[in-house]
Amino acid sequence: MSTGSHYNDRRMDTCWNILIVDDDPDTLRICARYLGDAGYRVSTAMSGQAALALFDKEVFHLVLTDMMMPGLDGLGLMREVRKRSQRTALIMMTAYASIHTAVEAMRSGAADYIPKPINPEELRIKIAKALEQHSLKEEIEALKRKAVRGGGSGEIIGGSAAMRKALNLIALVAARDVPVMLTGESGSGKEVAARAIHNASPRAQGPFIVINCAAVPETLLESELFGYVRGAFTGAFSPKKGLFEEASGGTLLLDEITDAPLSIQSKLLRVLQEGEIRRLGSTKDTRVNVRVLAASNRGLRQAIASGQFREDLFYRLCVVTIALPSLRERPEDILPLADHFIRTHGPSINASIRGLSQEARAKLAAYAWPGNVRELENCIKQALVVAAGAMLTLDDITLADLPLQPEALEAETQAMVLAEAEKRFLRAYFEKVLNKAGGNVTEAAKISGISRKNVYEQMRRAGLKPNSFRSGT
Repeated sequence: MSTGSHYNDRRMDTCWNILIVDDDPDTLRICARYLGDAGYRVSTAMSGQAALALFDKEVFHLVLTDMMMPGLDGLGLMREVRKRSQRTALIMMTAYASIHTAVEAMRSGAADYIPKPINPEELRIKIAKALEQHSLKEEIEALKRKAVRGGGSGEIIGGSAAMRKALNLIALVAARDVPVMLTGESGSGKEVAARAIHNASPRAQGPFIVINCAAVPETLLESELFGYVRGAFTGAFSPKKGLFEEASGGTLLLDEITDAPLSIQSKLLRVLQEGEIRRLGSTKDTRVNVRVLAASNRGLRQAIASGQFREDLFYRLCVVTIALPSLRERPEDILPLADHFIRTHGPSINASIRGLSQEARAKLAAYAWPGNVRELENCIKQALVVAAGAMLTLDDITLADLPLQPEALEAETQAMVLAEAEKRFLRAYFEKVLNKAGGNVTEAAKISGISRKNVYEQMRRAGLKPNSFRSGT
């Protein structure tokens, strides 16, 4: 019996994808027919290992598994599925139903369990209930994301401790109408964080305007920020509002503020102190109602020490400072961000893509991401363009370099083709993993975050044997 056969391909409002796992072919056939007739898309597997192989290749909304199976049993399978996905609904089938069975199933992540022999109506009801709960969780997650939405496709994604700290500060300052300084490397998400502050603030219905102080020449920056009156300079045939006035009732982000000329910095200080601006060529002041946020990828203290940034402006802008961590400082967020960008850009670039292969996930997780979140997003978009299959694979992922320190590279590495460099890196990586695991492949799979099958494949490619890493050998 094929482990990946599809019994039904009818589309519902939501095309729910269900994986049924049982070592009894009759149970598989009966359950698949029941659920296929109900309009679900169904795949089957006759063992826990075969189910995980399918799960690593395809997105399943629900896994319905037998409890007693040779090898990887139902409880073990549910634990492995839960490691890979927190959102997949789980239901246990068992001919040995008891309170103990129910407790163990729930501990392993099951939403429900159903006794054998299977009652078709009970099965359909429990499946529908579990998927309804799945939908509710998705809606709740969407609402959470909306609270920190960065505009366009940008959202703050991150469960790392470093990112949670930043998110807590963002939530704290959003309701307090004070200036905020956002610091961090280029591409770390400063503008996304600024939008999140605006969207969660009382000014959310007002405009959110961004100006990059490094991108506008000094001669134009003043008129862009403060506007001008008719006749202020040659070509000023009519008055023009500046961005401070355009952002009235909302938020103005001064991006790369440390690159603003000192002459502009003094005028910004006056706006922050007095809440007034003066258009170029005017003799009158205009009150403005704007929340000012600023961002910089440079060290502010160093800029002050070198005379490039006013210390008094620093203290006006830095009522609260939020440091956005680089992506290499929060590696646990790399794969959630990659999944997010696939969901965001996939529908418009390549709607057939369902996710990342385990090898591609390992490659993304191992990379240093010098360009931070912006580089990761561009990498995923490029992969979506070139991908031909249902999953993004190693061949689709193009990275600038490997996450190794230059001093650790051999001289000839500099001239190596990327494929050979990647081969050497993966060998070194799995040598370290197997050493740490003492040659235990199951433990190595847990450490590296990939399946045992993939660990064996990487070992085969690298010519590594587990016995070589066991003590006493």
